Amino acid sequence: MAGRLPVPADLRPLGAPTRLVVGVVRYREGTLSYDELAVGPLVRRGRRAGFLVDRIWVSDATSVRGGRAVWDLPKELAEFTWSGRSVRVTDRDGPVAELAFRPGPLGGLGLPAVPLPLPGFSGSGERRLFVPGRLVGTVRPEAMTVLSWSDRLPRPARATTRLSVAVRPFRMTVPGPVRC
Repeated sequence: MAGRLPVPADLRPLGAPTRLVVGVVRYREGTLSYDELAVGPLVRRGRRAGFLVDRIWVSDATSVRGGRAVWDLPKELAEFTWSGRSVRVTDRDGPVAELAFRPGPLGGLGLPAVPLPLPGFSGSGERRLFVPGRLVGTVRPEAMTVLSWSDRLPRPARATTRLSVAVRPFRMTVPGPVRC
């Protein structure tokens, strides 16, 4: 999803122009079970590169508290309403986004699970944190279409993503953040 986002002074955009990345995750196993929508740019700081979580909504209050306390993430509580292959996300200020998903050209091609880096940044300035996450899962091409989008967010450049993947099933490992 392409849209311009401001990048904090201590970080540099990864690629130009700064691209808006949208992540939708459904955590169904583990300590907590919840949905998540994250929006932000790809950035770097020195030799480290990753996704800067600019805005993030989750469907669980415990995740909000933990995300803020441990990861210094700006998590907000939201309601996720799923209908088939689409989701509507609404927070206390109203609609955030409605997104629809459909299989890509290779459909359900059964590829083996592969390990992928999933690095990210949170916090700000002197309190910037780097999270060297990892993901193992089956990657499938999948199209994401923006059905509605809040004016509170940077405007996507297009309604359908240029690059989008689904990772199902997946296992994520997120070690504690490192101050950078």
